Amino acid sequence: MAHIEASFFKSRFDDETFSAKMVEALTQAVGSVLGDEAANDTAIVLHDIEPSHWGYRGKLLG
Repeated sequence: MAHIEASFFKSRFDDETFSAKMVEALTQAVGSVLGDEAANDTAIVLHDIEPSHWGYRGKLLG
């Protein structure tokens, strides 16, 4: 079983299709590497993060 957690800026979730598209794309990526059986046994958790809670290169992004 694959378990994937991915974090994105909260604003990405403003697009109502984002979550479904991302889950599908990540599942397909697992399938392309590990095969269909692994893709069918993949769990994905998407996290929405405020930019003020995200740091990059030593700086907060929000």
